[in-house]
Amino acid sequence: MLNGYIKFSPSYDVLIKLIIALLFTCSIGPYTVAIPGEVPITLQTLFLLLFSIAFGWRVGGLNALLYVLLGAAGLPVFSGYHGGLEHIDGISGGFFFGFIAATLITGFLVEFPFSKNPFGHIGIWLIGHLIILAMGGFWMRRFRPDNWWDNIEVTLPGAAIKSAVGFLIIQILIRLLAGRNEFYNQKK
Repeated sequence: MLNGYIKFSPSYDVLIKLIIALLFTCSIGPYTVAIPGEVPITLQTLFLLLFSIAFGWRVGGLNALLYVLLGAAGLPVFSGYHGGLEHIDGISGGFFFGFIAATLITGFLVEFPFSKNPFGHIGIWLIGHLIILAMGGFWMRRFRPDNWWDNIEVTLPGAAIKSAVGFLIIQILIRLLAGRNEFYNQKK
């Protein structure tokens, strides 16, 4: 979505965008926002989907894959600045597979004209979060067959908030880089 506005050297464009995505995802993504009486909101899905939607499935998918591999190797890049293979193999392992699937799918979807429409754009954000939650829930059923849905249900408001914030970030960047009329009046 932002590939037309943010370009680097043709030889290094994907690499530079991947490095930027990985730096943000690994440094700010593990931060959790505590909300009194609610489940904390982690920023990892916001940044993973943000860079996938901004730069496409190649950058987004590689960013997610490297993020998961770095965290599995023990670097403190997962939620709450934790890391280690036990997170991938544990109850939240499905979410990590969901990160990779969601970034590939959302990055692919933004290549279609409907993503230029605000409703299509916010829909892509919601699809990304739903993929992550579905894969996380499916995996979680192995560990908590009776109450896995309760654990997923409490994360839905955070996913909606992150979808809205991500949508707004992209829209602001587009307007700063190109202007409203140029973006929405492109020939299809």
